[in-house]
Amino acid sequence: MSFSYRWSVLTALLFATGSPAASESPWVWTVDAATVHQGNVDFEQEDGAFSFDRWYLSAGVDYLWDRRTSLGFAMGGGRSNYDFDLPAGTEPWDEIEDLRFSLAARFPINDRATALIRPSYRINREQGASTGASGTYGLLAGVSWRLNDRLTIGPGLAVIEQLEESANVFPIVLIDWQINERWSLSTGRGVAASEGPGLTLARTLNDDWSLKLSARYEDIDFRLNDSGAAPGGVGRDRAVPLFLAADWNPNPGLSLSFFAGAEFAGALILDDADGRRVSRADYETAYLLGATLRVRLRR
Repeated sequence: MSFSYRWSVLTALLFATGSPAASESPWVWTVDAATVHQGNVDFEQEDGAFSFDRWYLSAGVDYLWDRRTSLGFAMGGGRSNYDFDLPAGTEPWDEIEDLRFSLAARFPINDRATALIRPSYRINREQGASTGASGTYGLLAGVSWRLNDRLTIGPGLAVIEQLEESANVFPIVLIDWQINERWSLSTGRGVAASEGPGLTLARTLNDDWSLKLSARYEDIDFRLNDSGAAPGGVGRDRAVPLFLAADWNPNPGLSLSFFAGAEFAGALILDDADGRRVSRADYETAYLLGATLRVRLRR
């Protein structure tokens, strides 16, 4: 799917939504779309370079009993097209397909504490790879306390199963801090294929526009098909992206974001089907450009 076609899809969704009518219905429907381009970047210790284009689309529904109690389900899918500048026949992988399912439950523990539980299942594979061998589970759980009208904070734990490796377990901080009328700090949502924790510092410009600075850790792994350099093995793309976004929020049901940034400490890793390391190629700082769209309807 070309970049221009993906952008036309985002634009069509934007103008099709209009302004959602206010409603007290407990059902909230959400559509998310994203497109990301990573520019061509050289490997640090060897000849060659690569770039990728990624798109993702998801839909979900939440049932809200009240402000602090909800249950939701979401599913989505996308694709990452890697373009390697390497000798013919040595490219480690090509097109990566992504399919995700998740549940999300929030419920109060007492007057100030709220619990969050979010299990997920993900299929991430190179085109033509086995679906059954490409699935991984994940779980995010935490408790946050409303300390005052401006600050809600608490600990959490993320467990992400990895293909042919031990599960990735790491602590996270759940935070929603309205520092003042203009500035806020919160646990950030991922862009497209994110599987790691992040933080977002936001600056409100006016009723419709805001700027956001986000950083996170991303660790994406996927099953490879039987025709590449490591048949049936696993590819991994690890990096720390930092990006600045301009968000347009003309109403509570619509958000369009344009972002630019860079990926640091990036590495492409290739393991065989038994989990043995075949190669690791660190890459230089890469630039990112993209856009995201979120539509929320309460019907």
